[in-house]
Amino acid sequence: MLMDLNAAVLKSIDKIKKAISVKASEMARLENELKRHEAVLELLGRNGSEKIRSTRGGRRRRMDLGEILARLPERFTSRDFFKAAVKMKKSPVYLRQTLSRWARQGKIKRLERGKYRKVGNSGAKRR
Repeated sequence: MLMDLNAAVLKSIDKIKKAISVKASEMARLENELKRHEAVLELLGRNGSEKIRSTRGGRRRRMDLGEILARLPERFTSRDFFKAAVKMKKSPVYLRQTLSRWARQGKIKRLERGKYRKVGNSGAKRR
């Protein structure tokens, strides 16, 4: 009787592990699809003056994170920054570290969790 119970529990554990594996792969596929759709939405959301322009060699000039910061409004959230940087193909961890580094360097000011304000070059404090 005890052996039958152990075997049944082990069998249930195997089924649960297989289900988790299937769901994890499905979730990874959906996350990739979401990233692709967000990238398309970003491209479609541009206004006419910001169309992608290619140079003669067929290469595009790569935008750095500082240029992305310059395009953001005076006050922005980390989510705004992530959405603007989606084309950079940087990990969210790297982007969060970048925001933290910029706050330490004084380029931006952290207002509260996930909310930032650009700091002007003049050094004058704004409220």
